[in-house]
Amino acid sequence: MKVLTFFNHAGGVAKTSTVRDVGYVLGEMGRRVLLIDVDPQANLTRWLGVEDDIAMSQTIYPAVLGDADRDSGPGARAGDDELVLPEPLSVHGMGLIPSNLNIAIVEREILSVFMGVVRLREAVRRLEGYDYVLIDPPPSLGQLSALAVVAADRIVVPLPTNRKGLDGIPTVIRMVREYRKAARNLDIALFVLTQHDRRTRHDRDSLEIIREQLAAVAPVSTPLASRPAYYSDAQVQGMPIPVYAPGSEADVEVRRVTAELLERLEG
Repeated sequence: MKVLTFFNHAGGVAKTSTVRDVGYVLGEMGRRVLLIDVDPQANLTRWLGVEDDIAMSQTIYPAVLGDADRDSGPGARAGDDELVLPEPLSVHGMGLIPSNLNIAIVEREILSVFMGVVRLREAVRRLEGYDYVLIDPPPSLGQLSALAVVAADRIVVPLPTNRKGLDGIPTVIRMVREYRKAARNLDIALFVLTQHDRRTRHDRDSLEIIREQLAAVAPVSTPLASRPAYYSDAQVQGMPIPVYAPGSEADVEVRRVTAELLERLEG
């Protein structure tokens, strides 16, 4: 089982849509896939068509802090052997641990737990029956992101080919180094280039600069083009791109990037 966290501290970089679409393609290729939504915004959950109210017991909360219905006093904390992920939902051929706004409280509560940052990692390692676990953390440098990154074997970094992407590179690399203190073998599997607009000189120049700067750090994917009509409509419909627009240029690009990631992970 391989555990991948798609990490970028900046919002609006196509992180969640990349998790959704890569996960779907992996499943279509015969891999058994679990997605874990660790973002209180719950975009991954909603963009997969889950509109029902999500209870805390369905989220990561039981895996990191114990029974959501348990007395929250210090003496009522669950032991490590009780920290397990809930039964996942089934969406588009994938398993999903959904999220809701209330898991934001994990940011505060996990600070009082000894070695709390590794609890999601331990719960994920107890899973059976999956080839890939893909984790979508919030766009932040807080405790939820730390939980998600430390739980991973490898990091996938979505990076737009614009000024935001260029400016974010140093922080992403620095934070991966910091997280290695809790997960020594953590490394970057792939930089996934997103939101590329080849019509603009700025994006073309940024693409070349990003490739030059990152060549010695980790492989860089072919770019996913900026296609707001496809991506916005797919979000509204609660579908991965390959389901919403099969055979489209966006679908072809997602499949190509997934193949590049698999080449990196499986050879």
